[in-house]
This record gives sequence, structure tokens and C-alpha cells, in this order.
Amino acid sequence: MKRKLFNRRTFLKKSSMGIAGTAGLSAVGAGSLYCNTAKSADTPAIRGGKPVRTKGFPSWPIYDDTDVKMYLDAFHSKKWCRLGSTRVDEFEKKYAELMGVPYVTATNGGTMALYASLASLGVGPGDEVLVPPYTFVATINVVPVLFALPVFVDTDPETLKIDADKIEERITEHTRAIIPVHIGGGACDMDKIMAIAKKHDIAVVEDACQAWLGEWRNKKLGALGDTGCFSFQASKNINCGEGGAIIGSDKNLMELCRSFTNNGRAPKEKRATFFGNPYPGLNHRMTEFQGAILLGQIRRLEEQQELRNKNGEYLAGLLKDIPGISEIKMYEGQTRNGYHLFMMLYDKKLFNGLPKAKFAQAMRAEGIPVSTGYTPLNKQDFIEYHLNMRGFKSAFSKERLNKYRRENHCPANDYVCAETALWMGQTVLLGTKKDMEDIAEAAAKIQKHSGKLL
Repeated sequence: MKRKLFNRRTFLKKSSMGIAGTAGLSAVGAGSLYCNTAKSADTPAIRGGKPVRTKGFPSWPIYDDTDVKMYLDAFHSKKWCRLGSTRVDEFEKKYAELMGVPYVTATNGGTMALYASLASLGVGPGDEVLVPPYTFVATINVVPVLFALPVFVDTDPETLKIDADKIEERITEHTRAIIPVHIGGGACDMDKIMAIAKKHDIAVVEDACQAWLGEWRNKKLGALGDTGCFSFQASKNINCGEGGAIIGSDKNLMELCRSFTNNGRAPKEKRATFFGNPYPGLNHRMTEFQGAILLGQIRRLEEQQELRNKNGEYLAGLLKDIPGISEIKMYEGQTRNGYHLFMMLYDKKLFNGLPKAKFAQAMRAEGIPVSTGYTPLNKQDFIEYHLNMRGFKSAFSKERLNKYRRENHCPANDYVCAETALWMGQTVLLGTKKDMEDIAEAAAKIQKHSGKLL
């Protein structure tokens, strides 16, 4: 017989297993239903008890026979390069319609989308680019390879996004661009960021590599800045193993981006005027195999995203009744979450001082795939490696590089990396309401026994 999914009220009644009498909650006087200890609460799995879940969450990627046929059609066509073929062109057209922009250039990765954007904007030696320290390393990789300085702006501890209120203090006469990262699929504060960029005449390259279908005031993330960059890597909500795209509305800039990813070739309509390869560029083209896969994957993106949003909102509601664990805050202008990650904030005080890493370990033992998230990128070894390169020493004075070292501190980001930031991947949100209830049940279970897990 099919198991009936219980609603939030039933969930609270069945799984309230608070920690009445423990130092954490009694100190703050929390009034959650979880303060009433449930007699049936199990021992945490990390201590030998029965886990909340023994089955996995939905596997990834998802495909069907039509996807396979589309791939084989590309294979049998013998046209595996996008030059002279149509599959990547067709995907670009569909993606442009989906994003609400006139121009899309497919690339062989999200990193290359960012790199081509900065290069096409003229970022180079001696320039500075404002970046967040809480992101995947690719966001930063693309800056020093252009011999520009990645200047870190601290993290908003409530949203895990770049703190827009701290941007202006990091702008100098050498600042050429800012890369707001819509990490996890949630939007940065784009009203403030775009206003600052306009005021100081600097470019905005949106890193929307985790934010397909996310929105700011009903406009797609990636469509607000000078360019928007997306990734279709294997873990992503729409994927072809490796791949990416640049979107935008500025015809001239997007022409440069397309040429840059195509060895500097002029666009088709200008090849009668320009001979050879008039622009700088490299080969970052997407293959027809990737285009075929994406044409299959894009068919189900909207339906899958609707499910992620529904489950994300439901899970966020359940977590509101567990003091000390909650979804991150969203900015007021966000009208839709891209939900590549379900991002959470953890307060160990309400778990008897249980460290974040130990909480995540205990959740994984219960069958819930919780990650402790990113480490501070501004402290990674590759930063100092670049600063000591001959090219950097030629582009920047010794005084400037030493000043950069002295100012390269992001205390709020250090705190969230060490103490509060957690997440789960997008496939978790492709499950059922019961799956979401399991996640909340596991968190409540660990909270009840947190004093024993220290």
C-alpha cells in the first residue's frame, strides 16, 4: 500500500524530539515543539543507532530513450564539430528564448564563459576585478590568468553572497569589473550591485553557473549584467558533462565573446569584410555531442526546477521549527530560486556547541548528504603563487602587491566557512515530500542527542 505523506503539522507531532533541559536551548529559552522530548527518539546513527534513511536520493543525470537517440543521431551524422553543424546552434536559440535574451554563445565550460567575458571586456594586466570569497574556485581562476588582481569583497553572513554594502570600499581607479556569484541558485543583491557598477562605470559579469531559471524581479539571473555565465558541468541542474554558455543583450560585446571562443573568427555576416581572424581568441567551442545532450536535457529543465522549488520551500518551512538550522536568507528582489544547492545556516549554540563538521557528519550517517561547503578562497595557495609570478610583478608594483596582501581579509567569510554554512545538492530536491521530512527528522534527532555527540 502506498505510504501516505504526512503534512507539516503531522511531522511536528510525530518527530518533535527537542532538547529540553540541555544547555543550548535552556540558555536562550527556545519555545519550539522540539523542546518536548519524544520517547521514541532513536540513538543517532553515528553512535550505532538506526539511520533515518537507508535509501538514496534521486540519481543524476536523468535521461530517456529520446536523449539517447538525439546523441546517436549526432554520432551517426559524422558532424561532431559545431562548425558547419546545427545542434549547438539550435540549443543556443532555445536557451536564448528561455533566458529572455537576444544572444547566447555556447562554450566548452562555465569557466571559459567567465574567461571569455572578462577577456572580451578588455580586462588585463594591471586591472582589478571584484570577486566573492565564497564560491567555486573557477570564479577566481579566470582573473589572475589575465594578470589582473582578484580583489575579494567579504560575504554577507546571512545570504552567503557577496556583501553589496562592502563593494564600494574595495573599488579603486584600476577596478574594471565585478563578478557577483549567484551561488547555489540564489540571487545576489542585484539592485545595489548594478547601481554601484553604473556609478563607477565598471562592468558586471554575472556568475550564474549555478542559477539556471533563477530570477531577480522576474528577470532571469545572468540577464542583468553585461554578460551572464552558465555551467552545464555534470553536477549542474542542466548538464552535458562539461559545457557552458554566455548570455547577453549587447550585440557588440556578445560578438566579441563569440569570436573569442572561436579562435578570433569574425561573425558570419562580417566575413566578407574582415579577412581571417580579426579578433583575439582561443578555441572554447562546444561540440555537437554536448549540444545534442543539452537539447534533450532542456526539455525537462522547467519541470524539474518547479519540483526543486516546491521541495525547497517545503523543507525551509520544516526547518523553521528546529532552532539552530535554517535556510539562508534571500534578498527581497529574488522572485525565483535556481536551487542548485539547498543552502543552510547552522548555529552550534542551539546544538549544545556541536561543531558544524560534526553535525554534518552525523547527518550523513543518518543518510542525509550534507556538505560543510566551501573553504575561504582568498586564503588558497594559488593566490600567492600568482602574486609571485614574473608577469604579476611586471603588471603590479611591489607596493601594490604588498598592500593587496595586507588587505586580503574577509572575516565574515572566515566565520561562515568555519561555523555556519552547510548545503545539500540539487538532486535532494528532486525527491518527495517524505524525503524532505526525513531531512528535518534527522536534524531534530541530532539536536536532541547533540550533547552526547561532542
